[in-house]
Amino acid sequence: MRWDVRLLTIIPALLVGLMLAGCPTPPPTQELADAEAAYADATAAGCPECAPEACAAAESALKKGRFLATDFCSELEARRLLIDAKAKALEAQNICATTPPPDMTDHGLKDVFFDFDRSNIRADAEAVLAENAETLKNNPDLNIVIEGYADLRGSVQYNIGLAQRRANSAKAYLEGLGIDSSRIQAVGVGETEIFGEGTSSDAYQLNRRAHFVEGNSPGALIYFKKADEQPAS
Repeated sequence: MRWDVRLLTIIPALLVGLMLAGCPTPPPTQELADAEAAYADATAAGCPECAPEACAAAESALKKGRFLATDFCSELEARRLLIDAKAKALEAQNICATTPPPDMTDHGLKDVFFDFDRSNIRADAEAVLAENAETLKNNPDLNIVIEGYADLRGSVQYNIGLAQRRANSAKAYLEGLGIDSSRIQAVGVGETEIFGEGTSSDAYQLNRRAHFVEGNSPGALIYFKKADEQPAS
């Protein structure tokens, strides 16, 4: 056999041998499993929304590492990428765990107002409550707290009861418009929050209201064992 022919058969075999000798690294099986598990946990934690950059970086490194893990002689690079993917996924999880939930969307619910020492729904409040009812119907997952308030005239104890009746009236009106009672909490807060400063008639009117709060938890309440039936506001 001629030497040039022998070289054509020997050189490829030598190259294959050198490649095999130079790439003895085993496939990164464990690193791939760890990266995939970490990314799955991050995705379950909502990382596409709460940590989009870290989440995207983890996904990119995982895809590249997964591809190179099956590529001949690329195991070292695959291992590096998979370790980086796991780290980015853990970073995303940490961001999501420490990110406060977004503020509830303001649906524009409007307050209604009451006359002195009264808890009945006035004519001007009916249209407002009808509008609030439509908003609730269009947002079936929205729950509310109706906080009843009073002005400063009268005792604190009496005003708590009056405020509760005002909140109850607003709730009952919404229920009459088709809103399920389980979506509404009615709370008498009394005079614990001032919407209008001073002792003018306008200030008093601002404080005689049913205030609509989106969500499920009313604020701190004051309870009294006895109701004091003194003049009210």
